[in-house]
Amino acid sequence: MNGIRFAAGWTALLLVAGPTSAAEAPLADAAESKNSAAVRTLLEQHAPVNTAQADGMTALHWATHHDDLDTVKLFIAAGADAKAANRYGVTPLSLACTNGNTGIVELLLDSGADANAELPGGETVLMTASRTGRLGPVKALIARGAAVNGREHKGQTALMWAAAEGHVEVVDALLKAGADFRTPLRSGFTPMFFAIREGRSEVVFRLLEAGTTVSDAMQPEQSGKAISPLILAVENGHFELAAALLQTGADPNDQSAGYAALHAITWVRKPIRGDGAPSPIGSGNLSSLEVVRELVAHGADLNVQLKKAKSGRRQFTTTG
Repeated sequence: MNGIRFAAGWTALLLVAGPTSAAEAPLADAAESKNSAAVRTLLEQHAPVNTAQADGMTALHWATHHDDLDTVKLFIAAGADAKAANRYGVTPLSLACTNGNTGIVELLLDSGADANAELPGGETVLMTASRTGRLGPVKALIARGAAVNGREHKGQTALMWAAAEGHVEVVDALLKAGADFRTPLRSGFTPMFFAIREGRSEVVFRLLEAGTTVSDAMQPEQSGKAISPLILAVENGHFELAAALLQTGADPNDQSAGYAALHAITWVRKPIRGDGAPSPIGSGNLSSLEVVRELVAHGADLNVQLKKAKSGRRQFTTTG
């Protein structure tokens, strides 16, 4: 599939299994219920800080999940294991990156948490932080040696996730740290194409500054159909971005996909409803008719013919 796949569902699973009785993991139970008085009393009584509930959740997991820095400090001081993983492979650091809490991320890293910890699907904590979009955790992980170009089991990287979500500062930090912005997935998607599909114009231009070009076509392995940045922007209704790509030199007559941007407009625009409502997020204020004017102003051929089209049983080809 072409879409960015978020493994955040793993963290949601931590809430599925019910906790054990308070007699088995009292400190974790107190942390889960945010009972600060019970937490302090149990710590004073030297209750085991790393005893986990049935699903592997420790007191440190719960304090991190609740974004409670003060309680996290208490558990770390009491000897909590910063590397502990629950039944689903979720560590406190992963939860802190999901919350985007820089203070907790730094404290956990200083306490031995692995900057390259992964969820079962291969999602690294850097990917989680990049998707969340808070710059502090991303910088802290990079400073502690997080693999900037790590890939999860579908091949996606932290930069791809940040680009798809439109987190410009995170994209800048990853690029500065040497993130690979050229190597595509089997689907043909690169960080640039994820950003275009989602209408993240500012990220698109950051990646152009980094060295991508408006002539770089996406080439999915399965279909073999090359798709230009301009075509992808038009097909996803991001007309303002499409116009901006024309300004930077995109070819209005490019037919690497077998059709031109003007062809794409004819099936993006809906009968009677025009562009439809509401417009896609990131589309800006330009309509499809206005982008047609932009295409023509930049030399689009109004009589451009379709290069490739499907044909088969009971179907006439529309090539040409």
